[in-house]
Amino acid sequence: MPTKSISPTLLLPRWTQWSAWAQRHNDFWLLLATFVSFRLGSVWFFRPGGYFRDYSDLIFYQTRASWREFGFLPYREYWSEYPPLFAWFSVWIDTLASQFALWEDERLWYALFFGTAMVAAETVTVLCLYRLACLLYGAAAETQRPLRVVWLYAGLFLPVYLLGGWYDALPVMTIFAALTALLTLRPTSGLLLAGLVAGIGAVLKLVPLAILAVTPLVARRWHALLALFPALLVVVAIYGLAWQNGPTMTLASLHSLTERTGWSTVYALADGFTRLGKVVGDPFDPNPTVGQYAVQLPQTLIWLGWLGLGVALLQFAIRRQPAPQSPWRVVAFAALTYTILLLAYPAWNPQYALYLLPFLLLLWPTARGLLYALLLSALILLEHPIYFNLIGPNYPPAIAALLDADPVRLLWQIVGLRTLLLAVIAVDLTWMIGWPPARRWLPVGVALVLFLAMVGGAPDFLQTYTAGRMATTPLRPVALYFNADETTSPIVTADLTLARTLRPLLADPDRVVAAGGRPDRVDPLPELLVGAHPFFYLSAPASRGPVDLLVESSDACPRRITLGDFHLWICGAPSPPPQIHFAAGAELAAAYLPDSLQNPLKLTLFWQATAPIPTDYTVFVHVVDAAGRLVGQWDQVPGHGSAPTSSWTSQQIVVDDYHIDLALADAQYPLRVLTGLYDPANGTRVPILSTDLPSADQAVELRQYPGIAR
Repeated sequence: MPTKSISPTLLLPRWTQWSAWAQRHNDFWLLLATFVSFRLGSVWFFRPGGYFRDYSDLIFYQTRASWREFGFLPYREYWSEYPPLFAWFSVWIDTLASQFALWEDERLWYALFFGTAMVAAETVTVLCLYRLACLLYGAAAETQRPLRVVWLYAGLFLPVYLLGGWYDALPVMTIFAALTALLTLRPTSGLLLAGLVAGIGAVLKLVPLAILAVTPLVARRWHALLALFPALLVVVAIYGLAWQNGPTMTLASLHSLTERTGWSTVYALADGFTRLGKVVGDPFDPNPTVGQYAVQLPQTLIWLGWLGLGVALLQFAIRRQPAPQSPWRVVAFAALTYTILLLAYPAWNPQYALYLLPFLLLLWPTARGLLYALLLSALILLEHPIYFNLIGPNYPPAIAALLDADPVRLLWQIVGLRTLLLAVIAVDLTWMIGWPPARRWLPVGVALVLFLAMVGGAPDFLQTYTAGRMATTPLRPVALYFNADETTSPIVTADLTLARTLRPLLADPDRVVAAGGRPDRVDPLPELLVGAHPFFYLSAPASRGPVDLLVESSDACPRRITLGDFHLWICGAPSPPPQIHFAAGAELAAAYLPDSLQNPLKLTLFWQATAPIPTDYTVFVHVVDAAGRLVGQWDQVPGHGSAPTSSWTSQQIVVDDYHIDLALADAQYPLRVLTGLYDPANGTRVPILSTDLPSADQAVELRQYPGIAR
């Protein structure tokens, strides 16, 4: 009868066996050491959250944990939207951090200890990834794919970015530890240990419980339930301890888990919610309202639909091959489970990508998996922090009315592309567990199309970002005034911040010229003054540097006007002629309108007075079509009522914004934009003394539009 061969390595002493095993995986240990040191350096020496947004959720975690100083603990004096184990873990981290003398930023020690714990969790995840990769692809001595899985994951930026600001590295660790136990240990011990680890993960975040969906592929019939018992035991024990300490706040915490509303998903957008999501409500209120809006979609039915799809796919996988199935199919179904979970969940946070990224590289340590991982990472970063911190749409109503762009459109694009990418990954994973792979190139082709769509949308993002900067900067009136100016006269300033802020907002950025730069230096201002060429000098009211003093004392700059919060000197030539000169002593100095018609129509008028105006006139802006019908109208006291004409002075430019909704259903083009002044007491329009623009009935045509912009 044949005898089973014994590896020569197993005949060596135990220490020699370990040494040989370590030597066989030497490249992995080198990579692991680099991985840990890089991750630790990122946590200890980088700004958590970066320049877009500091500390992400970290500052929220610490704020809650610091309430322990007043004797307030989670699940006892206040509820928490996080399961008990993380809430208590955060308190422990804050307790440890408080033992050290405060740095200038009091968040330093909490951030360091928190991030170090996340690096430890990430290290366990990498060890599990390597062990699973060796199981899928063979020992490291036979193939380089296990090592490739690790260095691909180590090279991803998104996990590093999330280390210092979110805690999801902890539950991700439990997911891969449980999966490793299922696939590498004996069936009974593997199931029990996986259930125990998944239960620990569930009291950090509920998501790790989903890993137990693969147990029917690992063990037959009722044996699969062996993992469920320790998981439930851990969850019941931890929540029982929380209940014993604070039953009221434990119930409120469970309520916050089940009653929260979604955000940043197609479901939330369909319900009209476009802001940054969070769980609201007073944490000391035992009956909180945690939702941010009234949900319209039948979320329960949506959950049941996705759950039904998951069960159907599980039955399909079981029918294809009896348990225990190959590690390939088990890992693929685990990845599919989490992809479906991410598609079903009504809310999305950037850290949720951590639950899928390791699976993508474990199953596809090739260009395919890297493409999926990089696309998902790019979409996450595009949404948060780029969209929600650089672009919008969380502007106050007064600012949103000035915004010359629709940021919500970009959010729909981001969320739509991300949802489509997750669907593509789900299809590819379904093929992996046994669906006939008729067109395996199709998911990759769709992913490449998504990449091209992201690249093609870059100009739109830049334009929307610039529109947001225009709407929020105090220099907005200055920028619009110069954009309405038909001349190309230089705009000189000695304030570098003014120059760098204003330049990107101008239609002709090259008009901005910086003067000074060193103490007692005024160049190139003398050359401009001697040359008698027209130019503008822009300064902040409190600016009193050598360049400002030279402008004030020069005969070439006889007139200064106030525009918003800034002073504008007109040098080298008379003032620009007004567009409209009215009989009452009012002038329309400039008018800024968009180049193409948009609905609503947003425009800005710039008024000034040539003499005191005794009467408070009203400005009208009418939009009429080719048949003379009124399709839009806005009448107001200038400055939305804050700058009545009787208060105007000759040294001031009055900034007057309009936001006109247009009724374009039956409009005949072209449309004309008309403006003028009238006395609200009797409706009489103020006569127009002079203008180079078309005029009739004491109304001046500012612009014609041939059609609506698409």
